[in-house]
Amino acid sequence: MGGGEDASATLRMGVAKRAKRCLLLATLALGSAAHAAPLQVAVAANFRVTFEAVAEAAAAQGQEVAGTFGASGLLYAQIVSGRQFDVFLSADAARPEALLAADLAFAPMRYASGRLTLLVNDGHAGPSWFTAEKRVALANPLLAPYGRAAEQTLASVGVTVQRITATSVAQALHYADSGGVNGAFVALAQVLAQQVPEQRYWIVPYNRHDAIEQVAVGIRGGDEARARTFLDFLAAPETRALIRAHGYR
Repeated sequence: MGGGEDASATLRMGVAKRAKRCLLLATLALGSAAHAAPLQVAVAANFRVTFEAVAEAAAAQGQEVAGTFGASGLLYAQIVSGRQFDVFLSADAARPEALLAADLAFAPMRYASGRLTLLVNDGHAGPSWFTAEKRVALANPLLAPYGRAAEQTLASVGVTVQRITATSVAQALHYADSGGVNGAFVALAQVLAQQVPEQRYWIVPYNRHDAIEQVAVGIRGGDEARARTFLDFLAAPETRALIRAHGYR
């Protein structure tokens, strides 16, 4: 009887030890998974293709990043509303500056200067392409810096066209690809990614619109240490060369 009780007690102790060990391993596994979670980056739609190349280069150095893409204004509104990102790659400087002023961001840096481009489905792209019957897609000027630059370009051309408003340059490009419009204002990077023939696009001269200065910031409350590391990676000469190769200054 006593021997049986001893054996039972020993068994219970063994089960308890195994349970504690399993709990410890599970806790360590969760901690490891959390540490390995990709850095969450809010990315302006124009920069999507380039960001994917940058993310691949970062992964080769052990930095895992994941992008959420959209118009800068929409992403900014999500951040202000409390959606957690670690880094914001805006297509302008104004929204990062607003986040900095509200102490919601840190470590601003200009990571690219955008090139507005007109992509057309018919005719030869250029200032003389615009006519009153042309349907032209552009990103919402209130949400996207490229849309504001497109609006300024149209004003400089002096021809009234049929404007089709998209939420972002990504949607404007989709309208052009689907044939729903005669042309669309997009980012040069998008055109280069699709290997569009040169006669189908016009790189808008800088004097027709305000500069598109794209600024990145880290977001307070996220993984600030890893955010700073990624921002440093963006500033590295090799990364800047990669960004330039995709059509940015």
